[in-house]
Amino acid sequence: MPTPPLSLSASLRLPIIMKHLRRVQPKSVVEVGCGLGAMAHRLASRFDYRGYEPDRTSFEVSAGRLADLGRGEVVNDVPPLIPDRRFDALCAFEVLEHIEDDEKALRAWTSWVRPQGALILSVPAHPERFGPCDVAVGHCRRYTRDDLASVMSAAGIRVTEIETWGMPAGYVLELVRNSMTRTATTEQPAPDRTARSGRLYQPSRRLGRVTEVVMWPFAQIQKPFAQTGHGIGFVAVGRVNP
Repeated sequence: MPTPPLSLSASLRLPIIMKHLRRVQPKSVVEVGCGLGAMAHRLASRFDYRGYEPDRTSFEVSAGRLADLGRGEVVNDVPPLIPDRRFDALCAFEVLEHIEDDEKALRAWTSWVRPQGALILSVPAHPERFGPCDVAVGHCRRYTRDDLASVMSAAGIRVTEIETWGMPAGYVLELVRNSMTRTATTEQPAPDRTARSGRLYQPSRRLGRVTEVVMWPFAQIQKPFAQTGHGIGFVAVGRVNP
């Protein structure tokens, strides 16, 4: 069964995310905002998986992909405030920046993770890079490394690592996306812009393998810059304090 295609940016994040999942070695994973399910498919093939996706259109695609896989589940909603179980790890990729009260969201997410379980997050980096594409997809903010560490710590998460990704290819991708969305405004409500964000710039299934092959060298080139300020996003890992 073909693996669903990742966007160009997600192809750069993937090796970093999978590296940390191998270190954490969870048996169960819950994902907040699983979008079209490209990552959900990869996670569900390895772990006991549940995803939450509030956008109906994205949910239907991701649910279909997991049905084809025959593993995992996805729920058309946000995670309830009272969890029905706890997972070894929670993942949220390009989600936190859409939420007005990010500390409150993180605190709610930690209730879904067992004590000393892991959170793996990705967010866009550098507030000074906030541009038309951020507006178009409903971002509330971009993060500095210190800001991200601070909000995670305030939510009761012990930060273990924050890595930068996207040097240098991410800068080109961001330039193209900003050019394509230069006329974006805030006239459309932010929740609507957020809802469609996971569907933008997604390659077709036919181009999915080509995307991964093309982006693989750039995923290797970015590695030496992981602990620098160079790149367009962060992948952060933390543990839930008991």
